[in-house]
Amino acid sequence: MPHFMLNKPLLMMTLFGSVFLNFSAQGQDYKSQNYKSRTPSYNAPSTNFLGVTGLNLIPSSRHNKIGTIRLNASTLDPYIHTSMGVQIAEPLYLNFRQSYEVPSFDKGVQRLYPGLDFKLRLIKESGTRPEVSFGADSALGQKRHASEYIVFSKRKNNFDFTGGVAWGRLAGKGHIKNPLAAVSHFDEARDFDMEDSQNISDWFKGEKIGFFGGVEYFTPVKGLSFKADYAPIDGAPEQIGDAGFDAPPPWSVGFNYKPFDFKPIDIAAGIVGGDKIFARLSLQGGIQKWLGRTFSKTVREEKPLVMLAPRASGEFLQASRLNLTPNHFSTPMQVGHMAVDMANKADPTQEVFDIALHHKGLKGPSIKMLRGDLEKSVLQNQKTSAEIWHRTSFENNELSFLNVSDYFKNKEYKKLNYRFILDNKISFAEQSINALYRIRLKAELEKMLPLGLNVGVTPVANVLHDIVYSDFLRVQSDVPVRSDEEGFALNAYSIDRLYASWLYSVNKDLHIKLSAGYLEEQFGGYGGEILYRPFGKKFAIGGEAWSAKKRDSDTYLQFVKSQEDAFTGHLNFFYELPNQHTTLFAKAGQYLGEDLGATFGIKNDFKNGTRLEAFITATNQTDKNIFDEDSSLYAGARLTLPIGNVPYVPQGSEVQISTAPFARDAGQILDAPDKLYDVTEPISYRHLSQNWSDLVR
Repeated sequence: MPHFMLNKPLLMMTLFGSVFLNFSAQGQDYKSQNYKSRTPSYNAPSTNFLGVTGLNLIPSSRHNKIGTIRLNASTLDPYIHTSMGVQIAEPLYLNFRQSYEVPSFDKGVQRLYPGLDFKLRLIKESGTRPEVSFGADSALGQKRHASEYIVFSKRKNNFDFTGGVAWGRLAGKGHIKNPLAAVSHFDEARDFDMEDSQNISDWFKGEKIGFFGGVEYFTPVKGLSFKADYAPIDGAPEQIGDAGFDAPPPWSVGFNYKPFDFKPIDIAAGIVGGDKIFARLSLQGGIQKWLGRTFSKTVREEKPLVMLAPRASGEFLQASRLNLTPNHFSTPMQVGHMAVDMANKADPTQEVFDIALHHKGLKGPSIKMLRGDLEKSVLQNQKTSAEIWHRTSFENNELSFLNVSDYFKNKEYKKLNYRFILDNKISFAEQSINALYRIRLKAELEKMLPLGLNVGVTPVANVLHDIVYSDFLRVQSDVPVRSDEEGFALNAYSIDRLYASWLYSVNKDLHIKLSAGYLEEQFGGYGGEILYRPFGKKFAIGGEAWSAKKRDSDTYLQFVKSQEDAFTGHLNFFYELPNQHTTLFAKAGQYLGEDLGATFGIKNDFKNGTRLEAFITATNQTDKNIFDEDSSLYAGARLTLPIGNVPYVPQGSEVQISTAPFARDAGQILDAPDKLYDVTEPISYRHLSQNWSDLVR
């Protein structure tokens, strides 16, 4: 069997990805500032041999449409590269890569070089200026392919020109002295044959820097482009391991071919230095048109609860509580359904509808809209949702929380909310060849009670896993945080959560949560959270504190008796990028291992219910990585896909795919239920404004 087939998780990802991308296949638009019209995906940027958008061997400054996911596999002697890339935000691309050194198939895989690559756009292209990006290969990971670079690209008709300056491996032997060499440690040489890993302190080091460049020509043949580039990568590290390795000259020519417009596949091949051949296969697609969310099912509608006195103007106002359903329907869609139902049942004199938003006990704004606007939009098609928006007011929610009397009167409140979650976790490069993976099926059940109380239970079936720590360099610690994860994975069935929460809104901007019970798979305890998220603003701040007790993997509901309670707490900050679904977040405080540090991340919540999230954590404690080194950095990413259109699957069900190292003790946070920022998102100004077009759907 070929050695690349030994990577079972990668094979599973590729098979799943091909199905997913065919479902969600769409054109990956590329709009140069030189062109105001939509450019076919034939001319969209493709990747280089490492999986980052570029030419053959070098990166370009180009980015894909936000939400694009790529699966790449390439070969260039003596390596096989596999990667999964995500355009997680409009200016940020992340690439999770594994590189295998395979001098020959009879020798098999000799060494493994994992890495996290990224590229950040600094300047957008215009008619007179190029697009400029800063990026790093193996920003975190092994040093063999580590490079930092600043690159520009400029489109002229069917030609896309690229050039840049690089530090590290892409600089080769270099062309000029490193301009940062006069500062601190930047003049230190970098050894790309060492087994140790790359850290941020290694960035921009080296005695010299190098220049690279190239051009891509989009031919009249649809989907076909030719690439030529100059990349001064020398083969010195490979010659140390293989005296017979002959480094090719630093140039390459090749082609990229996309057989079908707006289909998720492209192939590439070429020649490097006239001596070596490279080839690449990519699958890509955009998650914005993921078909797992459906609008065809009926949204739960609730009857009016309160009738208020007529207003001074003579108009009657009818108020009603809308408890948002735990699914992927947008709030404006649920508001629209309820408003239509109220209009059908209301007295003709009632002209203003007041819909008070509630979600899991939290109070959002009170939405006041004119009945006439709604009727003209739905019945006469005379008003758009945008026009209704400008005539709608968002005020303080004066309706009380769900009380005991209302709870027993309305059977809608007595329903049990439930959904399924297929949780897939992959840890790249945790063994000499194979990555580790774990697949769990969760059944999440929640019950809303009066006065802001919620209870929940989540039974779990551990479907598949490949956690074998006998070959693992990161051994279990004496006081484990998550280094004993293998024990939990070995249980065929378990209880992930069993908890009670109380959620309360002081007003539409300030929210509080208290929770107690079995809060996640490995920890139980009690604690709370507070969040200030002013309606109409782009920021939110808050804090959380928890007293956590380690759970026993040998039993479902017992704690580890020998361990003391661990305190963990953080200050949290969130910022919404203008006119986007993107949120930047940061947290600082004490983690479950009592280490101190900070986490920085970014997430995107798309209108169709999908979510992309990535983070990096740095603390004052270290863990052993796969090279038996102490590392204080911890990073990961998660993709969440709704599956609401699958027959017999309840609304709100999801498939989650995440990548992060298994069994870390440093930098670990408590995965508590009902995180306030997530619970408040459906009642936030951003969600309402960006999804208001769903009002009359």
